[in-house]
Amino acid sequence: MLIQPVSVRIALLACCAMTVSACGSGISAPSADKSQTAAGKAASVTTYGIPQSKERFEIQTRLIADKLDRALLPAMRNQKIDMWIVLDREYNPDPVHVELGGRGTGVRAAYIFYDNGSDKPEKIYFGSHEQPANSVIARVYDVKGYYGYSKEGLTPHLRKAVFDRAPKRIGINMSPTLPSADGITATLRDYLAQTIGPEFAKRLVSAELVIRDFRLSRTALETELYTDLVRWSAMWMEEALSTQNVTTGKTTAADIAWWLKDRALELGLTGGGTVRVVRSGELLPVHDPDIAMEPGDIIGIDGGLEYNGYKVDIKRTAYILRSGENAMPAGLQAAWKATHDMADRYVENMQIGKVGHEIWAAVNAQAESLGYHAVGPDAGGDAVTGNRPEVGIYGHSVGTVAHDIGARIAANIPFAYGDRVRYPLVEGEWVSIEFHVSTPVEEWDGKTWYARFEETGQLTRDGIKWLVPIQKDLFLIQPAG
Repeated sequence: MLIQPVSVRIALLACCAMTVSACGSGISAPSADKSQTAAGKAASVTTYGIPQSKERFEIQTRLIADKLDRALLPAMRNQKIDMWIVLDREYNPDPVHVELGGRGTGVRAAYIFYDNGSDKPEKIYFGSHEQPANSVIARVYDVKGYYGYSKEGLTPHLRKAVFDRAPKRIGINMSPTLPSADGITATLRDYLAQTIGPEFAKRLVSAELVIRDFRLSRTALETELYTDLVRWSAMWMEEALSTQNVTTGKTTAADIAWWLKDRALELGLTGGGTVRVVRSGELLPVHDPDIAMEPGDIIGIDGGLEYNGYKVDIKRTAYILRSGENAMPAGLQAAWKATHDMADRYVENMQIGKVGHEIWAAVNAQAESLGYHAVGPDAGGDAVTGNRPEVGIYGHSVGTVAHDIGARIAANIPFAYGDRVRYPLVEGEWVSIEFHVSTPVEEWDGKTWYARFEETGQLTRDGIKWLVPIQKDLFLIQPAG
């Protein structure tokens, strides 16, 4: 079983914090204050320096206030929408609920944003239950109204807000292509139309591109928070893929998957990952509870932690040394180098203004010129082990959800990917550089290693800027005994 006492985990993380060579990664834990006691230092390391609840709330409040004031009006004006209405129901929040500062919704709630010609949007909230002082709504919104369990409920408040401002175009969250922008239910849309009457109902339009532009306008405060979250996720995965946590002959992929969830909860976060094991070129059944790790196995984790409304999607990989080895075999090292070489080519194509499916086609053309076969992702089934070199490109925007609202680096198939494959890259957005390279390995009699790569960067005018150091070398796990 993959169960280690807290003292072991503290020792491991202290090791990772003190030296790069001891744990094989360039990602270090936050340093503790020199005035702390030894116990205090250990506690700081084992929690990765993740803020507690009050500090998280203050961070979230500053971030949402800053984002609404900086990014929302440009998005609304760019799409010629002067009012945006988001409706919630109890136990059925809209996908953008958290990034607007939503918390427990009562009967019905309305988040209304109006362009009154100033340099900031007017922010209006109506709900059945009064929001407490330690809520984003109480701190950030200009107008707040609460109707309790009254007979008419939200209706008169919503109607008056619209009638008093007489917007020309009212954006609502409906979209055939973007899940995060398709939150309004048929019932709530009908309710809204009846509430505001036929004249204003004719002015209802999709807010999908407002949501896209607003979300992709990543602020400095957001990027600071998300960089921390990516760093914590990398540390968490490295801890999982360590000699202290993986015992050959005992630990299974299922053990690691459960450990990831439990460790996230211990850190006060949520998160998880898919754990894949490759043995001599064969992908083992995912999360099989009965197959223990063996020397020579390659273990990969795909996933991340979640925090304050953001989610990470990265990969980390480890190799279990065989007896007498102190490094991966030459064939595997060559395959990992080929994977990084492809990453360089992929990143070169990630430029502001380029369109998702066109980038996909360009990278595939380069791969084919090098002798690779271009293939798609393996989401419809297991990765296929073979003997031919191949490349699969399937990058995406990332941040608020794992597969976010920006350009998708994939084939031009809107049914599968929505219009995201036809979106251009925009400055400042966070992107997942995700792909695999299958390279024949001499030590495996020519079978390929389906090597997976996924790292997070921010798109700048100078190209991709990695948010944290990427994994240059696989983690090395010592065999038991």
